[in-house]
Amino acid sequence: MYYPDNFEEKISFDQIRELLKSHCSSSLGLGFVDKMKFSVHFGTIEKLVKQTEEFVRILQLAEPFPSSGYIDIFPYLKKARIEGAFLASDEFYDLKVALNTLTSCLKFFSTEEKKLEYPLLSQVGEGMMIHKGFMQQLDRVIDEKGAVRANASTTLQQIRSSHQQEQVHLRKTLDSILRSARQQGYTPEGVSLTIRSGRMVIPVLAEYKRRIKGFVHDESATGQTVYLEPTEVLETNNRIRELEYAEHREIVRILTALTDA
Repeated sequence: MYYPDNFEEKISFDQIRELLKSHCSSSLGLGFVDKMKFSVHFGTIEKLVKQTEEFVRILQLAEPFPSSGYIDIFPYLKKARIEGAFLASDEFYDLKVALNTLTSCLKFFSTEEKKLEYPLLSQVGEGMMIHKGFMQQLDRVIDEKGAVRANASTTLQQIRSSHQQEQVHLRKTLDSILRSARQQGYTPEGVSLTIRSGRMVIPVLAEYKRRIKGFVHDESATGQTVYLEPTEVLETNNRIRELEYAEHREIVRILTALTDA
């Protein structure tokens, strides 16, 4: 049977689609609704209506079915296929959330009781598997906040430990220099250690900048204060910068290996 191009409007199917989209909780749902078309096949309609009835029961009975975490991971999968590319830690976090949600959905329908109670919805996930080994690997690398875990590799753990030790040493040295500068009136009132050009420095009144040996990284808008890196901490700041580069390289290596997996 031939249907005119505006048939959906004539039967108000377009309004139903917009109503459904207003209740979607993810881009996946929106994309699915956009693809929906009206049907004249009784068997298909009957199956979809019964699936809907089953899910209505799940909602009415307040069953522990996942209500969030439905993230579109297909762009990440496409990116992972590109040779030499790797997923960032936040992208892996989305992947982790999405796969955990999918695992929970499959687990919900895994018992014989649920298969009997919701037979049509149970069929949707039949034959679907989540690779447990990969999930464990993913969890070992990405933490609950989407960052790479400190113990994701022995090398990364050593780098971060060294970085923390150098930071403690740097702060102690600068605190001592800043206290001495305050006592001699070389600093503005109420100042503290700050960061300029990625390096920790102390604020010093411009007129006294030559009283403390070091490298000036910046100055205030008025020019009355300069931000100085004392010579005593130049090497420590250099080591910290080198450790940050090493950390970045190791994280890229870890994420590349996880992307390959």
